[in-house]
Amino acid sequence: MKRPTDWLRGAVLTFCLAASAAPAVAGPEDQPPRLSVPLPAGAPVTFVVYGDTRFTREDVANPIARRALVERIAAESPAAIFIGGDLVYRGDTTDDYGAYRSETLDWARRKIPVFPALGNHEFSGCDGEDPGPCLENWWQAFAELGLRPYRRYSVSIGRAVLALVLDSGASLKPHSEQHAWLERQMAAADTHYQFILIVLHYPPVRDAVFPHGRDEAEVERYLSGQAAAWHAKVIVVGSHVHNYERFSRNGVTYLVSGGGGAKPVPVFRMSGELSQLKTSVNFHYLRFRLEDERLSCTMVRFDAAEQTGNAWSEPDRFSVSTR
Repeated sequence: MKRPTDWLRGAVLTFCLAASAAPAVAGPEDQPPRLSVPLPAGAPVTFVVYGDTRFTREDVANPIARRALVERIAAESPAAIFIGGDLVYRGDTTDDYGAYRSETLDWARRKIPVFPALGNHEFSGCDGEDPGPCLENWWQAFAELGLRPYRRYSVSIGRAVLALVLDSGASLKPHSEQHAWLERQMAAADTHYQFILIVLHYPPVRDAVFPHGRDEAEVERYLSGQAAAWHAKVIVVGSHVHNYERFSRNGVTYLVSGGGGAKPVPVFRMSGELSQLKTSVNFHYLRFRLEDERLSCTMVRFDAAEQTGNAWSEPDRFSVSTR
């Protein structure tokens, strides 16, 4: 196993020191960790969510788009970056994680914490029989987060947002361990946070032509029966589909953000899709901005084929409020 580089150790130390100033983690010690991103009081805050970056040196992604998105995100200096899975192309090799580290050096220099979800490519090469080597690579790549031995966790962004990072590869069926954890987290968060962000790889709501991955439909089923009674507003971001989509179901906003660099996949924008984008290729990330009681989201799009110097646009935006 490759050892972390010097810059990673520096980022680890800095993040740990910052996290130590945050409120203490609540709950039993044998539960997945609650991480914290401390924020200055009263100032607007920005964080980024996107997925399917596929950091690798293999020819299975668009490296121009991937690197352009990384550079643009770094320039925004968000408080945190959430990646909804398929960070790498092959989870069984440290080489892809090395590509991730080398291409995101600017994130590390700026000390931006990165919070990943597990996708199917994090297990690529382990063939489902023994995920241990792939998980070991993932845990080691994000050793500063202290996730081992867990595959799900939560992150508080100041006192307004709680992010729940789920494991799409584990059961989400009712009465499963992960579903029970999700229910406990949601019940506790509703009285303490204004917004709840759920990040997972397989999107619970997306273009109907795409097959389900595993149990992600259980997330929509659970939220549909509960969200109307909650004070906190819920936003769910999945990846996997290499495009962008936006839906609203029973008071919950569902987003597909899989435009981090992987080969684009067209969508038909049926079944109430709200953005109605006309472009079929949508490399992008999502910029969330928290101010007072409002959380706004902007889809920041990069056109890799644009040659006139105007490759960036913001073709979809929306906001949710607790008022």
